[in-house]
Amino acid sequence: MLKHRLLIFFLLYSGFQALFLGQEKKDSLYTKIEEFSDKRKYTKFLHRFVFRREADSVSVPSSKNVNKEINYEGKTIRSIAIETIDPFGYTKTQRREDSKWYDRLAEKVHIETTHSTVKNYLMFKEGEPFNSQKIYESERLLRTMAFVNRVDIRADENPSTRDSVDVKVKLLDSWSLQPRLNFSGSELGIGAAEENFMGWGHELEVIYTKNFSTQQNHLYGRYTANNLKGTYINATLVGERDFFNNENITLSATRGFFSPLTRWAGGFTFDFFKRHVALPTTEAATFPSMQIKVFRQDLWAGYQFPVLTGADGLISRNIAILGRFQNYQFKDNPETDENGFFRTSNSILVSALFTDRKYEVKRNVFRYELPEDIPYGKSFGVTAGSLIESNIAVPYAGMSASFGEFFKLGYYSMKAEYGRFFNADQHNRNEFKIEGSYFTPLQHWGFARVRHFFSPTYVLGNSYYNYSYQNRINLSAANEFPIFSGDYIGTQKLILRYQMQFFLNKHWKNFRFNPYLTTNIGWLSQNEKSLFSSPLQSKIGVGLLIYNPFLVFNRIQISFMYYPKTPFDNKPGYAFDQYRNDMFPIQQFDTDIPHFVNFP
Repeated sequence: MLKHRLLIFFLLYSGFQALFLGQEKKDSLYTKIEEFSDKRKYTKFLHRFVFRREADSVSVPSSKNVNKEINYEGKTIRSIAIETIDPFGYTKTQRREDSKWYDRLAEKVHIETTHSTVKNYLMFKEGEPFNSQKIYESERLLRTMAFVNRVDIRADENPSTRDSVDVKVKLLDSWSLQPRLNFSGSELGIGAAEENFMGWGHELEVIYTKNFSTQQNHLYGRYTANNLKGTYINATLVGERDFFNNENITLSATRGFFSPLTRWAGGFTFDFFKRHVALPTTEAATFPSMQIKVFRQDLWAGYQFPVLTGADGLISRNIAILGRFQNYQFKDNPETDENGFFRTSNSILVSALFTDRKYEVKRNVFRYELPEDIPYGKSFGVTAGSLIESNIAVPYAGMSASFGEFFKLGYYSMKAEYGRFFNADQHNRNEFKIEGSYFTPLQHWGFARVRHFFSPTYVLGNSYYNYSYQNRINLSAANEFPIFSGDYIGTQKLILRYQMQFFLNKHWKNFRFNPYLTTNIGWLSQNEKSLFSSPLQSKIGVGLLIYNPFLVFNRIQISFMYYPKTPFDNKPGYAFDQYRNDMFPIQQFDTDIPHFVNFP
C-alpha cells in the first residue's frame, strides 16, 4: 500500500515539476513520466487525465493562410472525411485499440464531438465544386466554438481522377466541462458549464452566488442549442433570479449573418423580467426604487446579396435589407412615474446596409500561437422607422459607418452611429455613439513579445434624462465597469481603455505564461452636468493566461480587478476571475440588426 502511494506521489510530483523546469518540445521527462505511469493501473489512470497523448499542435496543425487550398478551385469534392480527437489526444480508433476501464471512464466524463455536429458547420458538401472561401469560412466558424481547441481543413487531389479532391476535417476537442468561480466583495459564485453537451456543441451553464453579508442568493441557468440541425440557428433559454428577487426568463432563437456567404437571417426573443429599478426624477436628489414587470417581444429578419465580387472571386461585399418589430409591455406601472419613464411601446424599423467584411488570420493577439480571425473592412447603413408610445408614433432616422484596417503600425477600427427622433414637442432627441479600437504589432522586449491595446467609447444620449427605461446609459457593460449598478445612469459617457498583453519568451516544461494588465477610466454625466465635472470612475486589473499543449486542462485564465470606488456608496470594490483578456472591443463589420442608437 505504501509503495502504491509513493508511486502516485511521484507521478503527481513529476507532473508538478513539469510546470517549472521545461523546454518547448516534449522532452525526456514527459516520456519518463509516461513510461513510469504505464507500470501501474493507478498511475496510468492519473496520467490519462492529466497529460495529452501528444501536443495539440501535433494532433492538429493549423495554417495562417486564409486561402491555402486555392489551387483546387472548381474541382469536384469527391469525399469528406471527419476525424475528431478527444482532449486526451486520442482518436476513436486509438481508444478502441486500448480500451481499458479508465478509457471508458474518460469517454463518459468527456463525450467526444459527434461527426454530425462537425458536418453541420461545414459550408460545403460532397459533389459540390471546391470553393476555398467556403473551406476557410467553415474552419473559421468552428474556431469560434467553445468546444473546439484546434481545427484544420485540407484537400488532397485524387490521384485517380485529376478533376476531384478529397477533403479532410481534423478537429481537436477542448475539455468542455468548465468550473465557474468568481468573487467580488462579500459575494462568492460557484457553478459549472458544459460547452459540448452530449457532443452536440450545445452549452449548459448553472451558477449559484451567495452574498454572505446579506445572506441573499443569486441563481442563473442557461441552455443554448447551437446550430440546430445544421441551420445555423442558435436557440437559448435563460432563467435568472438575483439577490433582490429580480427575475428574468428569456427564450430566443437567432440565425445571424454569420458569414459573408450568408443570404438570410432572422430571429425572435420572448422575454419576461421583474426588476427593481431606480426611477429618475427631476426633483429628487436620490431616485426612488420601483418594481416593474415587463413582457418583451422582438422579431427581425433580413436578406443580403453579394455585390462587387473581387477579382479573386471571393465574396466580401454585400447589401442587406432588414426589418424589425419590438414590443415592450410594462405591467403594473408605478403610480409615481410622472414623466412616463416606463411606457408600453412598439417600434418598427427597417434598414439597408453595405458591408465589406474580410479576415486576417493572426497569432498572438489574445491567445498564444493559436490562429485568430481578426475582421477588417467597412460598412455603411441607414435606418428608418418609428417608436409608438401612448398611441403616438414618433418618426426616427439613423445612420452608421464603420471601418478598420491593418497597417504598418498595427490594426485600427472605428464605428460611429447617429440617430434622431423627430418629436413634435421640444424634446427632439439626438443620439450619438462612437467607439474605436487599436492594437500594436508585436513588440520584442527581450524577455517577451508585447501588444498594446487602446479603445475609447463616447456616447451622447438624450438630454431628457434617457427618456425611457429602454434607453438607459450606464457603465455596467462587461468591458466597462460590470460591478456597477445598472441604476447608475446618465445622459452621456466616455470610457478609455488600455490593455497590455505579454507573451513571455521563456518556457518552463512547455508552460507558456501570458500575463496582462488592463485599466479603464470613465465619466458618466448626470442631470445635464458637463461630462468632466462628473466623478471619475476607474479600475485596474491584472490577469494571467497559462498554456501547456501537453496537458488535458491546457488553458487556465485568472484575473483580479480593483475599483477604487463604486457609485452610491463610494466604497472600493474588487472582482476575481471576472475579466477575460479578449473582452477588448473589436469591430466585427457584420450586418447589424436595425436598432435605435444607445438602446440595448
